Amino acid sequence: MNRTRWIGGIVATVATAGALAVGSGTAFADTPAPTPAPAPGSNQKICTERIPALLKKIDGVTAKINGDVSTKGSTAWLQAREDKARAAGHTALADLIQARISNRSQRLTELAQVKTEVLKVQSTDCGSGS
Repeated sequence: MNRTRWIGGIVATVATAGALAVGSGTAFADTPAPTPAPAPGSNQKICTERIPALLKKIDGVTAKINGDVSTKGSTAWLQAREDKARAAGHTALADLIQARISNRSQRLTELAQVKTEVLKVQSTDCGSGS
């Protein structure tokens, strides 16, 4: 039984190698043809709807993170929750909240980078920017 499986493996390998040698297989050196750039104006929906919505969402999340104590989800709001949890003796909850707070500065950096990239796409693909 083991011998049959071994022979079957050799037959499959030889058949594959033969197909590649003859040229019926896919060549590794072949690269797909580059896709042409979309025609101007074909990005109308992206330029008029999706990019502005994405920029609005980025601005909203940034404003939320930078908000004051009364803004739910802001860094200041989380800090107040952490202080309250520590005062009540809930150190595990306070540690979880502190982990969220420590990620906020990195998140702001990521949002700024994404906004820069989106604005770059908007200026190059949408002309003057919608």
